[in-house]
Amino acid sequence: MKASLRLVFAGGALLALLTAGCGYRTGLTVPNAESVAVEIFGNDSRERDLEVELHDNLTDSLERLIDAPLVTPQRADLVIRGTVLEYSRRGGVRNTDNVLLENGVRITVQARLVRRGQEAHEQVLRQVKVADDRGFLVEDPLGEIDARARVLRHIADRLVLDLFGDLAYEAPRVDPER
Repeated sequence: MKASLRLVFAGGALLALLTAGCGYRTGLTVPNAESVAVEIFGNDSRERDLEVELHDNLTDSLERLIDAPLVTPQRADLVIRGTVLEYSRRGGVRNTDNVLLENGVRITVQARLVRRGQEAHEQVLRQVKVADDRGFLVEDPLGEIDARARVLRHIADRLVLDLFGDLAYEAPRVDPER
């Protein structure tokens, strides 16, 4: 009985290894297997270090959603650049006694996808502006921090999808020397 269980387990493991190497890929594909990167965004908002948190979220989104090598901006074929335009706290919900129960944060970001070349020959492929907001309960001590994290994660995913979404449908460039 134990030998047959080992045989079934070994067969399952072998099948898993074989299917893992079958060439199946996930995520949006980038033409010509170009590499991608994210530069640290500018920050025109009055909220410090927001661009660093956005950079971490964008890098994570690229790793999850795009099937392309992630490299440093100096080595990348395609680079995401942009600016955090706004961070604001929006008005919230009050009860009948005019006590504030819920508040919210709103973040607005502008980004562009650039194909790197010589400085004068960089090509802007896409440019988007994304805004998102989330509410939080005032009584929650981590409410604003959690809402901010959710907004940044959502903005990062939207930026990646908006910037790279239709690149998969473009015809690949043909090398004229071939």
